[in-house]
Amino acid sequence: MTSLSPDKTGSKGFSWLITLAGVSHLLFVTVMGKLRWEHAAADLLLVGLAWAGPAPRRFLRGGFPIWLCGMLLDNQWLWLGLRGQIHTGDLWELERMLFPAPGGTTWPAWFETRTHAVLDFFCGFSYAAYLYEVFALALLFFFRKSPRFEIMCWAFLLMNAMGVVTYVVYPAAPPWYVMQYGPGPADLTAAPSPAGTSRFDALLGIRYFANFYARNPNVFGAMPSLHVAYPVLVTWQAWRMGWAWRVGTAGFAALVAFSAIYLQHHYILDVVAGLVAALVACAVVEYAVARRESLAAAPVPLMPEGDSRA
Repeated sequence: MTSLSPDKTGSKGFSWLITLAGVSHLLFVTVMGKLRWEHAAADLLLVGLAWAGPAPRRFLRGGFPIWLCGMLLDNQWLWLGLRGQIHTGDLWELERMLFPAPGGTTWPAWFETRTHAVLDFFCGFSYAAYLYEVFALALLFFFRKSPRFEIMCWAFLLMNAMGVVTYVVYPAAPPWYVMQYGPGPADLTAAPSPAGTSRFDALLGIRYFANFYARNPNVFGAMPSLHVAYPVLVTWQAWRMGWAWRVGTAGFAALVAFSAIYLQHHYILDVVAGLVAALVACAVVEYAVARRESLAAAPVPLMPEGDSRA
C-alpha cells in the first residue's frame, strides 16, 4: 500500500504551507487571548520540523493531520453557537429504554454507587492512556517507514472531524451532567467535570483529569465517544500486525469502552457511535488509498496507429 503523499518530502512549498499554518494559529490564539504554553510549543515545533530536513518533513506528512486534529478540538468554541437543541433528558431516556440497568436506570447511574478502587485505577489509567496509544502506534509506523503511518494519521483526522460535526448537529450532554444538573433544558454555564475520573486523581494524589477537563471547550460533546473511537482506530490499524497486536489493542479498546460508561462520561449509545465513527473513517481512507493506487497503476491508453491529433 502506498503513501497518501507525494514522494518528494523535501518540497519547499510544503514547508511554507506548514509554516503558514503554525504561525497563523499562534497569532490567532494570541489575538483572541487564548494563548497557552501548549499552543506555542506545538506551533513552534511544527514550524521547526518543517525546515529541519527530509526526515522531519516526512514525519510531518502524518504529523500535520494530527496537529490539525488538535487545533480542531481545541477551537470548538468558534462554532458552539451553531449547535442545535442540546439533548439531555431525552438521550437519558432513550438509553434507559434501549439498555436498561437493574432498577430501570442507566448503566452510568448504576455504576455511580458501585465503584471499586481497582476499577477506578484501571479505568482511569485507560482513560488517560487512550491518546498516548495513538501516538505510540503512529510513531512505530513512522520509524518502520510503513505507509500505514500517513494512512492512520489521515483516518485520525477524518474521525475527529466527524466527531466535531456531530457535536454541532447533535449536541448531547454526558451522563454526569444529567446526574448533576437534571434532565431539563441545558445549562450553558455548566462547567466541565472529570466525573468518575476524579477518583483516579484522588487515588494517586494528582490533578491529571481535573486539569484535562478544565480545558474542555465543549461540555455537550458526548456523542460520539472519541475516547472509544481512538483505540478502535488503533485496533484497525494494528490488525495486520498479528494476533498479539489484535488481542492487545482490542482488549484495550474494550476496557476504554467500559471505562467510558463506568466513569459516567458516556452512554452505551455514545460508545457505539464512537466505534462506528472509527470504522467509517478507517474504511474511507483505506478506500481512498486503494483507489489512488489503482488509478496510478492503470496503463496509459496508447494512441491508435494513424491517429494524428497533433
